[in-house]
Amino acid sequence: MRGGFLGVAVATAAAAVFTLLLNSAVFRGSTTQEQQAAFNLFWYGALIVSFGVFLPLEQVVSRAATEGRLRGAAVLRPALVLVAVAVGGVLLASPLLGDDPGTRAWVVTALVALAGVSALQYAARGLALGRGRLGPYAGALAADAGLRGTAALLATVLVFQPPAWLFASFVVASALAAHVALLLLVRRPRSSRGGAGDPVPAELHDAGDLGLARGPRRPEGAPSSRTMTRAVLTLLAASVAGQLLLNAGPIVVGLEPGGPAVLAAYGAAFTLARAPLFVVVPAQAVLVPPLTRMVAEGRLHELRVRMAHFSAAVVVLAAVGAGAGALLSDLAMEVFTAGKLEVPPGLMALMVGGCLVHAGLVVGTQALVATGRERAVLTCWVAGLVAAAAWIALTQLVVGTGAAWSVAGGFTAGSAVAWLLSVLVLVQRPRRAVAVSA
Repeated sequence: MRGGFLGVAVATAAAAVFTLLLNSAVFRGSTTQEQQAAFNLFWYGALIVSFGVFLPLEQVVSRAATEGRLRGAAVLRPALVLVAVAVGGVLLASPLLGDDPGTRAWVVTALVALAGVSALQYAARGLALGRGRLGPYAGALAADAGLRGTAALLATVLVFQPPAWLFASFVVASALAAHVALLLLVRRPRSSRGGAGDPVPAELHDAGDLGLARGPRRPEGAPSSRTMTRAVLTLLAASVAGQLLLNAGPIVVGLEPGGPAVLAAYGAAFTLARAPLFVVVPAQAVLVPPLTRMVAEGRLHELRVRMAHFSAAVVVLAAVGAGAGALLSDLAMEVFTAGKLEVPPGLMALMVGGCLVHAGLVVGTQALVATGRERAVLTCWVAGLVAAAAWIALTQLVVGTGAAWSVAGGFTAGSAVAWLLSVLVLVQRPRRAVAVSA
């Protein structure tokens, strides 16, 4: 199992590199600033639609898969409910997705298509986790990012100024291809022999520690579609709040009258600043099992001490990262965008510091899940989102700060508030997590 976790870590690191390659292909002269801005709208909308809405499906499916037999019909209902939620959200938000009707049309179309693909993507990933198939899981993460990054690089070589919708099509197609392959690999019954294919123990899965359903474990291990749908909706609010805090900023910046140039520069800088999150965020579903194991073994004090040390490290890393961001801002933007876009060093420092604090928040909330404090997870994310919105409103409406500075400050402030709240809750005397059935 340790080797499986190492494989996931390597895969997420590789995925981060290919994700930067994709974005670099967009920004390094392959499109106009208008097209760069349009891709930003799609990219950050895609992160909210895909990861924000469908992560709960991965969590619940992984729990059900370890509990026993997982019936396909039971997965279909929650998957369709989430598709409806995602598509409805895209349609409601469509007025914010570009001023040009043509841009808005392809962005909305791509996001709707991605919603359908994401249902398959996260169900397959949940099945892989539930059956302990961390190798194929890691392979899908790397293949998804690798396919879209390689395709984007080839497009910049073979096509003169490829349109933004072409890069968006790579994102949708790579997710579909990688996770159809993953589903084919893991849908077969697991081997009875020990090894990498053994499932993770049921009590170590995050969905089970979130209070999704109370009562004795079902001997047949076949949760109903209604039970799984309730479980998914329980987790949805926290997931969406977290993704809005992380990814809604560039969409807000795009509303400023400054035009595509402001959004393109902000998007490029934020993509660089959030590089650590490309590793932490996709792998967060894998963080909970070892933390939950500590709780199950009665090592609550050890968990709290380790998280206290981690919190101190977050403060130091955020300060150092902010300084490095300011010093290396010009060089990084020169390399990443071929010198066509730039941001002030102070703005880059604010983004880098905020992203490192956000990484601490992601890990901290997983520790809360491990200690059974599921309501606190939602409280932390909502508090951070409210704090970010309040900061943006105050600085723009009262102080008159520009949108880029206001949004970056709101993201950093919101992440800090949510992270500090998670630390305060965690250092309280935690109650023992109770293994429950999905």
